[in-house]
Amino acid sequence: MTARRVAGGVALVSGLLLVALVTATGLGGVSATSGSGWPMNPGMMGSGSSPYVGAAAIPGAPEVRVEATNVSFSPSEIRLPKNADVNLTLVNSSGSPHDLTVPGLGIRVVARPGGTATVGLRGFPAGRYDAFCSMPGMGMRAVVIVE
Repeated sequence: MTARRVAGGVALVSGLLLVALVTATGLGGVSATSGSGWPMNPGMMGSGSSPYVGAAAIPGAPEVRVEATNVSFSPSEIRLPKNADVNLTLVNSSGSPHDLTVPGLGIRVVARPGGTATVGLRGFPAGRYDAFCSMPGMGMRAVVIVE
């Protein structure tokens, strides 16, 4: 084999691995870190992983739906019941990927363009928490009120 063929093969494999990594971390369901790499649930992590990573919808729990457009969340005040189970659904009605990140609660739900993602949440304490879309350049903000 020539050096040129070896280099081409390495470049091809590297590119495929990069595509797989970006797809797995940037556009799927729920993630334990934001785009900046910081942990999403520092106060509740215990074993080092967020309890909401891959958390399936909770059968029979009420659903709270949030819509992400290109410029905002609707509603901009998201209300969750305290100390209760709830399914949080992010509906992305835009052509760009969006997430709903709530650092104080350890939540990050990611929805592909035109897609929907749901995560089951359990028993949050009452409080008011900042929320945002962490995708670069979006600047979308919301408030999560647990009451």
